[in-house]
Amino acid sequence: MTASLTSGERLALLERMLLMRRFEEEVISAAAAHKYIGRNHLYIGHEAVGGPALIQLGARDVTHSTHRNHGHMIARGVDPGKALAEIMGRVGGLCGGRGGTWHMTDPTKGFGSTSAMVGGSIGMSVGAGFARKQQGEGVSVALFGDGVLDEGISYEALNYCSKFSLPVLFLCENNSQEGAHITSMLAAKRLTDVPASLDIETHVVDGSDAEAVHETVRQALAKIRADSCPIFIETQLARWPGSHQMRPEHTTGVTDVTLAWDETRIAGEHDDWVRSHDPIRKYAAKLLSSGAATKDGLLAIDARVKEQMAAARAYAEASPFPPAQTALENVFA
Repeated sequence: MTASLTSGERLALLERMLLMRRFEEEVISAAAAHKYIGRNHLYIGHEAVGGPALIQLGARDVTHSTHRNHGHMIARGVDPGKALAEIMGRVGGLCGGRGGTWHMTDPTKGFGSTSAMVGGSIGMSVGAGFARKQQGEGVSVALFGDGVLDEGISYEALNYCSKFSLPVLFLCENNSQEGAHITSMLAAKRLTDVPASLDIETHVVDGSDAEAVHETVRQALAKIRADSCPIFIETQLARWPGSHQMRPEHTTGVTDVTLAWDETRIAGEHDDWVRSHDPIRKYAAKLLSSGAATKDGLLAIDARVKEQMAAARAYAEASPFPPAQTALENVFA
């Protein structure tokens, strides 16, 4: 067991990760029922990164996310009903239905912005880190994928944070592993070569191992808070097979928690991803084998999460669309 996690905390972490997964599955279902919902970049397969990392943040910490932002927001405790309503363009959404999937945000949960621009989050984290340092508390967390390091703004952000010792955690989710389509064209042999060359401490961790991510982030946050310095963590992931669909589908099937103890039922075209890389199945199985969880306990957790998501879906669908006459409200010019 990871020293920093009690048995209760491990179960709470699994529940948060499962809520992240069930939220995305609800997005798939909602998109099938409401054809106007466009493309969504789902966070399926990344739960063991966002869950254990963001669950550790405090009220004074700020985060900046990407187009693949749903999981980050649910991990940090954003209301799933309001998040789903935002994706559906409803008044009851986090941004009144105006931000949609790629730009929804919740300042009450520490989200300064989410940006569909590649490199947007890493740039915003610099300003937030500077503000945190001036105010003497809090950490800025930049959430981004491996492709972001192709952008010039990434080099500038890393260099600036190193030069001025800003309290920024750069959390890279590298899902170009295991023979997946490579989204980065970086010439460096390792992503961490870039921050390391700028005198930034770097770490690499298995992005499907929730407790390894939790411990790596825990130590990084402690050092950033103590020394006001940037740290770069690369989490390595095997990309979910449904990652690039124009319209989301249940590519690997709706998550079945019983597969944590019955691998013989894993089947289908993408059975290897489910067996070897699915962070939900892997962590549930680990908790079972260590005695931290029981089969009935896992089923009870899943039942609570499903009930929560049913209520979120009902809230989102009951919320109206914004009135047409409000179309120009909050527009600068």
